[in-house]
Amino acid sequence: MERLSRRDFLRVSALSAAATVAAACGVTVTTPTPAPVATPVAAAPTAAPTVAPTQPAPTQPAPTAAPPTAVPSKFKEAPMLAEQVAAGKLPPVDERLPENPFVIEGLDGVGNYGGTWRYAHQGTALRTGHLARGTLRINLDMLIEPYMAESWSVTEDGREYTFHLRKGLKWSDGTPMTSEDFRFFYEDEILNVELTPAPPEFLSSVRGQERIPAEFSAPDDFTVIYKFADPKGLFALQGRVIRDITATPAHYMKQFHKTYADATALAAALKAANKEDWTQLYIEKNDYTMNIDRPVHQPWLLMNTKSDEFVVAWRNPYFWEVDTAGQQLPYIDKWTSRTCATADVALLWALNGELDCQADYISAHANYTALVQSEKQGDYWVLNLEYPPVWCVLFNLTSKDKRLRALFNEKDFRVAMSLAANRDEMREMIEDGLGNNRQYCPPAASPFYYEKLAKAYLDYDPDRANALLDGLGLTERDAEGYRLWNDGSKERVSFIDLMYFSENAGPHDLMLIDYYKAVGIEMIYRGVDRQLSREMIMANEVDVEVHDFDRTLVPLADPVHWIKTGNKNERPWCSAWTLWAMDNNDPNGEKPPEGHWIWDIWAAWEELQRTVGEENQKQVFWKILDIWARELPVVGLYGDRPLQMVVKNGFKGIREGYPYECCSTSYEYIMESATWFWDDPAKHTV
Repeated sequence: MERLSRRDFLRVSALSAAATVAAACGVTVTTPTPAPVATPVAAAPTAAPTVAPTQPAPTQPAPTAAPPTAVPSKFKEAPMLAEQVAAGKLPPVDERLPENPFVIEGLDGVGNYGGTWRYAHQGTALRTGHLARGTLRINLDMLIEPYMAESWSVTEDGREYTFHLRKGLKWSDGTPMTSEDFRFFYEDEILNVELTPAPPEFLSSVRGQERIPAEFSAPDDFTVIYKFADPKGLFALQGRVIRDITATPAHYMKQFHKTYADATALAAALKAANKEDWTQLYIEKNDYTMNIDRPVHQPWLLMNTKSDEFVVAWRNPYFWEVDTAGQQLPYIDKWTSRTCATADVALLWALNGELDCQADYISAHANYTALVQSEKQGDYWVLNLEYPPVWCVLFNLTSKDKRLRALFNEKDFRVAMSLAANRDEMREMIEDGLGNNRQYCPPAASPFYYEKLAKAYLDYDPDRANALLDGLGLTERDAEGYRLWNDGSKERVSFIDLMYFSENAGPHDLMLIDYYKAVGIEMIYRGVDRQLSREMIMANEVDVEVHDFDRTLVPLADPVHWIKTGNKNERPWCSAWTLWAMDNNDPNGEKPPEGHWIWDIWAAWEELQRTVGEENQKQVFWKILDIWARELPVVGLYGDRPLQMVVKNGFKGIREGYPYECCSTSYEYIMESATWFWDDPAKHTV
């Protein structure tokens, strides 16, 4: 296959021009496939936007995208399943599929059955993005379309959403999936205060600290309705709708739920699991990565838990997708994921040709030369994906270190750290000159691009950085040129940059260490694995982190990094405030100070969730970005660079130039991993 050059890669048409799906969120949708949301890029505002929050603009019916692909008249199944049917262990494929299965053709057309896909992960951070399947989906054209739902609609005021499920959907154990599973999830999990102390934002109308749960109804076995107290313009974009379903296998999980379980049996199960409370047992049993008996709706089924060194998954015989030839998906029989102690081990496996399709953990960009040089030996090729996230430096505004907290909360300090970084040199050294300097903002092709933020404080100006730091009273330095705290302690201004995925500092960290030393600030790195880093973040034990900030392609789907009312275990630029926002009783959480600008961000987010209509939503979102432009909560470096991944020769269905970004637009989701296949499966059976 012809490879794009690294420089030509950036010329590939950016799918982010269709960067939101908001058009499907503010109008009555009566067609099975909602509208695209690509709109001309508006001139970026230079001042704070205004919007009338109480009266949304009139909405228009959404234009219709391409109609769904016709359902084939006959269905086929993988040979391994046909054998089980012949042996009487499975019903025929026609009885396992819904009446109207989801039909899709992969990028390389109709594929072949069989083979194994080998993957790697670090610690217990098993990647499961290729398993994610939602009620709706975002497709290759950046359109929302029905997925497990056959159709859906939303009222013009954005308050009521109706989903019509595909009749005949089944869980992986063959039990029918019905509206009862959606009711059980909502009424017995979400509204059960023992399991869920506070209803989640995405299923509530948020009014300050009050969350008003949606009303749920199910008029029949295949229809579910959510009615909100306030307009809920972004509901169709939520992760639990796009990448998962608001349902739990009730027939299985009721045995662990206090309301339904036999008391004696539940007590015995608690004792056997060494649990003190039924909720602990329920949560554990409801996690399919730790309990392989829990039925799922995904294309592959885990055969063992993520805590094992070698994880294996086989195809789901009741998966509800087919290709245009009527073949039940997925094509690949099995995928495996092996635990690597360090990223260097995963890289070695990739170089040796022991991984089949992998972007994570191998630091492909940093190791690009080595990977390309080993292509022939490893029998793979290095594929380029579009990667719009922005490399950033975050300073935890709620650091437990009182001196660092006070310093990090000084805007002049954050601006100084931005001016101290030589972005052009970083891109030249790390990215071969590719990428664009910008703060954390949607990319320029996005309708949500906000120039005032994107271009804020990007100049390399160490003189001005020094002047700002002097202005904070940090004028005294030690013999090595590092600034000293101005409290008489004679101690160096120093902080630890927490890294995960590797025990060694990455190139961004090493260059920033030098840039910050040049203005008298000491940064020291510490490497930990991903699981430990998440535990430290949730304990508010992280001061500084250098990381890429994602979720820019479809920003309204998950603007969590801009607002920080969720995602408590990543990108902790205000960790304690996030923990408090998610749970006022969290022992590591803190209520933000009165009058702090974080309250303005949260107020705008609350308003945004109530706003209907794409243009109005954009104006309110720009309010949030305007605060970011003014306060610079996080120091952005650059984005819009290619991301490399290793793909084994003969592995089909994945192409260059498509996006890779967490979470609704990750590559294995956009390019539908169930349609990936081997050109010669017999050569790839493990």
